[in-house]
Amino acid sequence: MALVRADLVASTLGYRPERLVEIDDGFDYEVVVADDAWVFRFPRRASVEATLALEIELLPLLHDALPVEVPRFEHVSRDPLFVAYPLIGGDPLVDEDPAGIAGFLSALHGIAPETLPLARPDWREEYVERCGRFAQSVVPLLDVDERSRAEQLFAEAAGLTEFDPVPIHADLLPEHMRCRHGRLAGVIDWGDACVGDPALDFAWLLHAHPHAEEVVAAYSGPLDDAYRERARFYYRLEPWVAARYGLVTAQPAQVDRGLRGIRERL
Repeated sequence: MALVRADLVASTLGYRPERLVEIDDGFDYEVVVADDAWVFRFPRRASVEATLALEIELLPLLHDALPVEVPRFEHVSRDPLFVAYPLIGGDPLVDEDPAGIAGFLSALHGIAPETLPLARPDWREEYVERCGRFAQSVVPLLDVDERSRAEQLFAEAAGLTEFDPVPIHADLLPEHMRCRHGRLAGVIDWGDACVGDPALDFAWLLHAHPHAEEVVAAYSGPLDDAYRERARFYYRLEPWVAARYGLVTAQPAQVDRGLRGIRERL
């Protein structure tokens, strides 16, 4: 660990922790866990600072609005920019608590969008442009028959218009859902939150949670066929993010991981 990170942690806490664990596999942050009690998040690059600023403003508004824990930034440094919050204990979600997941999503998607400081992107344009970037950078790495299937996938972005935008987490993967004693206890990493398509929050759940239909049954909103089709599109698109990130950051292992996911979901 860089000495400056350890010194910042010690200075913030007022003591030098006995144990520091680095988590260095995230796209946007370097994370340090101190004494299994505190989480420190350091932006990897300047462009991430805006998303961290969003979390600093957003999370206090979610503390009482959601039935699960979200990070409470008890230490916020502006120069350099980083945050620290008490660890939300638990393990990444595997197959736990479909009713709890549905309750969390019902509450989040039910918040009035205008009450939160969230961006409301032009959803269709955002995904058309995103697919265009994938086509330029990642598609050349695929086989010819795979490229045609990728084009068919990308064409679906033009139809992402028929939904009511609501507040969403927008990165609801199992590692961001923390479970204790079989229950969903907390949700972390809110930097991608925005007002958008609620189907995005169901992308992983509908395709990888073994009790997905129980989540659907307990969710307060409608999940019709069009909703499920959009969720499938987002699920199939997710590994393209990893592949492109690996290309941009010159990490071949990350590219390979993304390509494996792309081929599994095409």
